[in-house]
Amino acid sequence: MTVDLRVLQLLCSRLCHELISPVTAINNGVELLEGSDEDGAREIKDLLVKSARQGADRLAFYRIAYGLGGDGAKAFTLHEIGALARGVVESGRVRLDWPEGHAGEARFGGAAVKLLLNLVVLAAEALPRGGTLAVRIGAGEDIEITVEARGENARLSPEIETALAAGVDVGALTPRSAHAYFTRVLAETARARWAVQATAPNAIGFTVAVPATV
Repeated sequence: MTVDLRVLQLLCSRLCHELISPVTAINNGVELLEGSDEDGAREIKDLLVKSARQGADRLAFYRIAYGLGGDGAKAFTLHEIGALARGVVESGRVRLDWPEGHAGEARFGGAAVKLLLNLVVLAAEALPRGGTLAVRIGAGEDIEITVEARGENARLSPEIETALAAGVDVGALTPRSAHAYFTRVLAETARARWAVQATAPNAIGFTVAVPATV
């Protein structure tokens, strides 16, 4: 896979943006611990634990989504992939509807894992007012990945639509839209069939069919 240097720089900017909040919270919390009373120290320690977990979750996610952690022969269960996704996108505003039970024990590796994680982030960004991300996986000759974003005013912003289009000028990408461009490049590199469409009022569906041999 070949990616323009500017795209790599934009992805690095995005990753730093994702990490700056928990890292800053940890730094501020450590400074506040000095001179705090017992009750205050307890609250600060709770904040430190929460921020450290948030930072670790984001590092684990982007190591697979952007880095080499998702390449090679290692396979992940859907339960494991779901844990990575929840650590980054699930909040009070966004809920994951993820395969559970026996379906969650299915294993996937390589391009399918990277595409699934990147699609989850892309779909979450289509929910400006929150909602549900429904993830479905089917395996045969192709691995069929569907992520549907359901929520009030679910939509793709114009800059994301532009980044997903073929032949986009990488000079026009931003730290926010570079992720969409990178996801499309992943799909093309994996020889995957790709579609994004409105599936219902207030719902956007992302579908990728990845050859099982990739």
